[in-house]
Amino acid sequence: MSQIIACVPNISEGRDQRFIDDLIARLQGIDGLIILDVAVDHDQNRTVLSFTGTKDAIFEGGVLLYDLSLKKIDMRRHEGDYPRVGAVDVFPFVPLKGADISDAKKWADEFAEIVAERFSLPVYLFGASARYRYRGDVQNIRQGEYEGFAEKMKDLRWKPDLGPNDFPADKGVTIIGARQPLISFKAYLSTHDLETAKEIGHLVADTSGGHIRAVPGQDHDDGHVYLSVAITNYLTTPLYRVVENIRLEGRRFGVEIRRTEITGLIPEVVLIRAAEYYLGLQGFDHETLLERNIQKHLDGKFLFGR
Repeated sequence: MSQIIACVPNISEGRDQRFIDDLIARLQGIDGLIILDVAVDHDQNRTVLSFTGTKDAIFEGGVLLYDLSLKKIDMRRHEGDYPRVGAVDVFPFVPLKGADISDAKKWADEFAEIVAERFSLPVYLFGASARYRYRGDVQNIRQGEYEGFAEKMKDLRWKPDLGPNDFPADKGVTIIGARQPLISFKAYLSTHDLETAKEIGHLVADTSGGHIRAVPGQDHDDGHVYLSVAITNYLTTPLYRVVENIRLEGRRFGVEIRRTEITGLIPEVVLIRAAEYYLGLQGFDHETLLERNIQKHLDGKFLFGR
């Protein structure tokens, strides 16, 4: 593939493992589609999939995902910690290699037309695909969530970009667009107080230099709360800075980070930069990484036929 563009659909189902397994099996049967990752979250009742492949394979996989999810998920009965507006909450297209954001936008816009027409579903375009600046941030579209969206759609400012202007209570709406890669992780905190987590999340969002979202949630197993964090520009707002800001703001409330957990895939440079920070490395040459060095020599050997 000369262009590598990934899709990272988020569906509002994280508790029916049989359905999730069936969905993955069906996607794996599509020729040319490569599933990169599946992250299932029981507390959020949400699953994040990552897949890539040829354009035809991605579109076929995307249509299948919508078809199965819309038939199975009834939003009128959905409960979960994470803000959501529909059965297929968001479907981002992300440029990875040999492609830029304009290429991802072309695919996203074309796919959005297919979804709106095939499923008669209200579609909102976000990120680079947004037709209005205030829809660029997916959080602005999600504001009010599923429960408040029927009322929200009565406002002309929130008429769907594509599809019918009627709110389907069973399916909700969907958000499609193109964006750059983002980093998602959870920071589990040493408190059971959800309000404290909310306050820490607000403070961190204000002090981390922008480009982050911090949504509080509660672990249903042990009652501890966590922050579900998304870093939308990891080059200007590195992971280590956000983690340290959570630690700093948490101290105001006597709260510490118990552990962290990466959600989905992450570029290796993010963890390398974190290692540089915590180890105090200066002038670190990434080629001194054993695996990188070996791969470099193997690539050269096959390239030049040695």
